[in-house]
Amino acid sequence: MLKQRIITALILAAVFIGTIVFAETRWVSLLFSLVLFAAAREMLALTLKPTMLPAAVVSALFAMLFWWSLTLVTPQLVYWQSLSGALIWILIAIGFVFYRHQDNRPPQQRAMLLLLGLVTLWISAHGVIYLHYAYGGWMLMYLLTLVWLADIGAYFSGRKFGRRKLAPTISPGKTWEGVYGGVGANLVWMLLIYWLTDGFEIGLPQFLLIGVATVLISVVGDLFESILKREAGVKDSGKLLPGHGGILDRIDSMIAASPVFVSGLLLAGSL
Repeated sequence: MLKQRIITALILAAVFIGTIVFAETRWVSLLFSLVLFAAAREMLALTLKPTMLPAAVVSALFAMLFWWSLTLVTPQLVYWQSLSGALIWILIAIGFVFYRHQDNRPPQQRAMLLLLGLVTLWISAHGVIYLHYAYGGWMLMYLLTLVWLADIGAYFSGRKFGRRKLAPTISPGKTWEGVYGGVGANLVWMLLIYWLTDGFEIGLPQFLLIGVATVLISVVGDLFESILKREAGVKDSGKLLPGHGGILDRIDSMIAASPVFVSGLLLAGSL
């Protein structure tokens, strides 16, 4: 299993990092449109659970509509979408307090979960593509490293020091100590990046605030996907990535992090 995870991770890293850093935005757009297709299929399977053909058709239409919509993207659209996305994720975080698992949830509620998932996925992907277009691959890579370090720091800190459960009714394995570890690891990384890049022309307080907010909201994305899987009664969102589960298992944190990061940069006047 470990060997399989490593091989899959290396292939994913080569494809995504290579495309993001070295390719033009149109190829990044194509890559993320394919990601949206796979992610939409998994969201359908976790919520409405349609048969294979309808799921494939709906997911393909969703991805193609996204690809077409990129011709209409403007800074103003990204600004308002990202702000709306950040607000949605704050409301989702508040909603965790009231969440209770329910077997055989009514189709209407499952449809609402699907709609919420697709909307946040759409907003996130628009922000990512615009970020690559406006600032280049390295800024997008910086966003990815924030999410990755949050996961790594939370994993090791949670295993070593984890005592207090973060959301026991949603994901019993996550702890507050894990969150602190993810934030702590990222603070060191943020200071290093600020020193190397002069903060992308952003003041240090704003630079750190954007980074910390991005890290914290990424946890909310992870927990929301845990709810989708819990409601569906599955461990992973899919089986597309050997040793890793599905696409959503790899991008859940990023879906929430993207609009907060992009809206933060826009508000700071960096984009």
